[in-house]
Amino acid sequence: EIVEPLTNYFVARAQKDFNDRNSFIGGIFTATNRNLDGNFNYLHKAAYTGGIDFMHNWKNRDYFVRGNIVSSHVTGSPEAITATQNSITHLFQRVDASHVEVDPTRTSLTGTGGRMEFGKAGGGNWRYGAGVFWRSPELELNDIGFLRQADEIRQFSNIRYLWQTPTKVYRRAQLRLSQSTTYDFEGNHNRTNYEINGDINWDNNWWTEAGFGHKPRIFINTFLRGGPRWRYSDENFYFLFFGSDQQKKFNFTLGHVGNKVQQNAFLFRRYVVRMNYQPLNALNLSLSTEFNINDNKTQYVTQRGFGNTTRYILGDIEQRTWTTTLRLNYSINPNLSIQYYGQPFISRGRYSDFNYVNNAVAEDLSDRVAVYNANQITLNNGLYEVDENTDGNVDYNFGNPDFSFVQFRSNLVARWEYIPGSEIFLVWSQGVTGLDDPRNSLGEALRNQIIDQKKENTFLVKVTYRFVK
Repeated sequence: EIVEPLTNYFVARAQKDFNDRNSFIGGIFTATNRNLDGNFNYLHKAAYTGGIDFMHNWKNRDYFVRGNIVSSHVTGSPEAITATQNSITHLFQRVDASHVEVDPTRTSLTGTGGRMEFGKAGGGNWRYGAGVFWRSPELELNDIGFLRQADEIRQFSNIRYLWQTPTKVYRRAQLRLSQSTTYDFEGNHNRTNYEINGDINWDNNWWTEAGFGHKPRIFINTFLRGGPRWRYSDENFYFLFFGSDQQKKFNFTLGHVGNKVQQNAFLFRRYVVRMNYQPLNALNLSLSTEFNINDNKTQYVTQRGFGNTTRYILGDIEQRTWTTTLRLNYSINPNLSIQYYGQPFISRGRYSDFNYVNNAVAEDLSDRVAVYNANQITLNNGLYEVDENTDGNVDYNFGNPDFSFVQFRSNLVARWEYIPGSEIFLVWSQGVTGLDDPRNSLGEALRNQIIDQKKENTFLVKVTYRFVK
């Protein structure tokens, strides 16, 4: 059975430096071509992208201007192009968008994107920059690249001041102000962001980073998966990180990120601990662990038809995520080394207080959504049944969205350079992925789905030989 069509991927890149290496201009071209014999009409038949980029520096590279422009063209069956128009990257079916619409007869899409920026990168104590980037609604790069969201125009600017002369208190420090605004191609003003942050390297080589930001306007076109633009409540956020001298054999980093949101509509907390230990010049150990709290009273769940309307169903999620990464690097000699990487990851989400969108762009949260009461929604055999008009009949239902996702990944690599330029790699990869009961704690999920589970093992050998004259 054919599981993937015969496909050609092609990438060409060229770049030329000139002006004593103070300037360059480059170009890129990519092509993806598929033989769609069989049941593959949902894929693009062909996808092409082309672009140019440039940069120019002057006055000893203190000042710069740089940019890039890219275009894309994808072709395929009406089924494939319709799927692209409806994808989360594009969402041409958005109910309140007048500048895009789904055309089920189209067999191609052509879009553009780019970025232009200028600023001061060196000389003196001041640094600054400003620019704009855009992605047109039809831009599509995902056959051979990556594009998270199209239909976006963003303006940004920043200014920094550096203290570069050491004192008895610090070695160096800087303060940075930045702002950005985002629009879509319909002209909707979707986001405004202001931030002030700084960092300082103290006299003893310990360091501190801190920042504060304000988001007075947050609209998201994609939140309701084809529904109207969604408004998030105004948000203030902050972060604080500090650490010890990274030149010491043992050093650490502690960090915290948090926010405060109008009407407590959502909450984010991030706690970070990183440690690095190098007892020998040839041996390095590092451990990084993070714990995230991500609660949201209006987390998207699904959408259902109700009469002549669509109900966009949301819920109050309580999400906890924990991840730890262990790395080991040991150089036995210049030609033989061992590396280890291991990471358990657990994310659990529990939902309550389900609600539906009433007015997606209302400023007040109570006007934005309507919460189901106990007479309207019941849980029955893993399904939430909704009797919205309380007439005794189920109007629609949806599955229980609670989850507990658990994953473990590790790699052990031995590298031997048996002659100069030629290497042998021995790789042992181990992993497991599972779903646990959302009612369990993160520790119970770790035991049930990682410690007590049989792992998948993969062994690889890679050999290279370099021909030397």
